[in-house]
Amino acid sequence: MKTKHGLSSAFLTFYEPGDRVLQARGYKVFSIHKESPKFSLKADFFNIKEIEKKYALSNIRSLILHEKLTFQRYDEQTLLNKLLTYDAYFTHVLKNNSFGCIIQELGAFIAPISLYFCAKSFNINHIFIEPALFRGYVFLNYNSIDVNLESPIYSSDRANYLLEEYKNQYHGFKTVSMPVKDRHHFMDAGLKKLINVRNIKRLSEKLYYKYIRGEKEEYDAIYNHVKRGFASVVRRASLSSFYSSFDKSQSYIYFPLHVPLDFQLTFREPKYLNQLAIVEYISNVLPYGIKLYIKEHPASIGAYDFWQLKKILKLENVKLINPSVNSYDIIKNSMFVVTINSKVGAEALFQGKKVYAFGSPYYISNKYAMKLNNLEDFKSLNFSQDVYSGNYFDRDFFHKLASGVSIGELYFNSPENLENFSNSLIERLKK
Repeated sequence: MKTKHGLSSAFLTFYEPGDRVLQARGYKVFSIHKESPKFSLKADFFNIKEIEKKYALSNIRSLILHEKLTFQRYDEQTLLNKLLTYDAYFTHVLKNNSFGCIIQELGAFIAPISLYFCAKSFNINHIFIEPALFRGYVFLNYNSIDVNLESPIYSSDRANYLLEEYKNQYHGFKTVSMPVKDRHHFMDAGLKKLINVRNIKRLSEKLYYKYIRGEKEEYDAIYNHVKRGFASVVRRASLSSFYSSFDKSQSYIYFPLHVPLDFQLTFREPKYLNQLAIVEYISNVLPYGIKLYIKEHPASIGAYDFWQLKKILKLENVKLINPSVNSYDIIKNSMFVVTINSKVGAEALFQGKKVYAFGSPYYISNKYAMKLNNLEDFKSLNFSQDVYSGNYFDRDFFHKLASGVSIGELYFNSPENLENFSNSLIERLKK
């Protein structure tokens, strides 16, 4: 970006082993783990109120929820101390340097989310990078945590081309949209997913840097991650006899399960964290003769609470569909899709299905997506087959969506992708 656009880049790093690589290439590095201890703070009532005012939040605990649950670190005092320390460090960096824009991957761990709010408090532009519906494209959320489709990036012709390309891939090959960086997650939860060359190499590196070199990184819950991986393998094997084959002749609605503890739930919709409780409620209020099909997220097979799931599957009208079944077919033959804020909702709308969402996903502006403000709203829906027999495709919405995404893949270092991504960032900053 410096050679082509005359822009200088610096890195605020959460990963000490990477500092040496960046510094060797001549980049300015702000290393949070090396430098933030000088700004150590202990959270108390008064400085909690100060940071809530600074961030314009009513409850700062919302910023530690994701890390607390994901890493199973339940000492809130320690997490709040970390939040305040990081904010003090970010404040020092932002006050003493000049930044045009801060760019980072979307995330709700304490480091990225506090950096966003700190930058916002200084009126420094910020971009969160979020994977989009279309493979190879991202949302560049400008000065916002959420997707904003009101600022088109691409021309109408370019948007039409992208829509046609996606239509051919999706309807022609039933392509599941997944970022390149997450492909290894989209495997069935067998031992091959857990024990492979990639994971062994990555685990060895983490152990080496943490315990031999004594270098720190933000995402260092090694034991918790390994334990969770093995637990998923065991749960997947235990669930084998509970999976149902896909029977498209049934009248059913489809509720796709989210990745447990995903940003979409822990930050955007924390009141719906317990997905299986929602499944149980829907099951209890569905009219006779209509089934509820659920399916694990392909990146989280075996990741759900086994005993709660086993209890749910005792309900006669709930079917856990085998993870090998493509969601495309489940959507196609459903009456409608109900979700919290899953990307499957956008896929269903692209198939011309009606979608009901408990959350507020970006596709809620589609005229065939309806917002459910609470669980009780679901009970009042019209479940007549006739209501859902048409094709409900909002082309204007998808044209706007295709106009608002940017080409690029995270953590894919091909020369072409790096060129595309840098151009996308420049285009977004111009808007």
